[in-house]
Amino acid sequence: MDAQWTCPSCGSTVTSPYCGNCGERRVGDAAAGEPSRSFIGRLLASLRALASPPGRLTADWIRGRRVGYLAPLSLFLWINVAFFLIQSASGLGILTWPLRIHLSDDSIAWLTTRLLAEHRPDMATPTSAYADIFNALETVHAKSLVIVMVPAFATVLAMLLVDRRVRFTDSLTFATHFFTFALLWLCALFPAVALVLRLSTAGRMHASLPHFLDVVVTFFEAAVLAGYLYVALDVAFAVSRPRRLFTALALVASLWVILMAYHVVVFAVTLYSI
Repeated sequence: MDAQWTCPSCGSTVTSPYCGNCGERRVGDAAAGEPSRSFIGRLLASLRALASPPGRLTADWIRGRRVGYLAPLSLFLWINVAFFLIQSASGLGILTWPLRIHLSDDSIAWLTTRLLAEHRPDMATPTSAYADIFNALETVHAKSLVIVMVPAFATVLAMLLVDRRVRFTDSLTFATHFFTFALLWLCALFPAVALVLRLSTAGRMHASLPHFLDVVVTFFEAAVLAGYLYVALDVAFAVSRPRRLFTALALVASLWVILMAYHVVVFAVTLYSI
């Protein structure tokens, strides 16, 4: 009987040369075959599988072909760090909103203004000092609470595929990889939009996007994410073409609702932390 060892990928204790949970090779056996990949190697392999084609990383992970990849949550967290660094450098924000936007956005202002009035009845109009404190704290909470959108999205996916008996853990893996791709996509989009904005407005409109550009960028964001979902649903779950189209569109629509709920959660957590 082989000696026990702990799998470095999933933490399982096993006795066979390969982990039965994720397929990882026993560390001591690496020299006899394919060497264990470094963190950078796993990261690059995960990023390649994430979008070539969309859904391949999820399909591999669900089917147990996990050797050489980062775990879904680990990959998401590393990309999340990169996303917020790039978002901050670009000066644009989708996941981080200053107080004035929380209180003026048509989708959630009816709720955020009420929460503010109930929590701070002495402050009809937030002072600049209060706004500065709120904005600094909101940025911290926005980074840490992004993860709450993943199980919400996974729940919607599981409901849309309920007749296919897709396990919730598989839906959660798909959702985690989807949000990882979404953050990567925004990492590429933000600098381009910031550059176009700077060139077209000569720095005069950094506070908000012109309406036409805002519409174009929003449509472009949604189109790429819908395209990812359309392909990934086939690769990961073999969903038929007509149903894939409906499911992808339904998921993109639900993503907007989830995003607005996320902003309310971030606002409330920040508000009651001050």
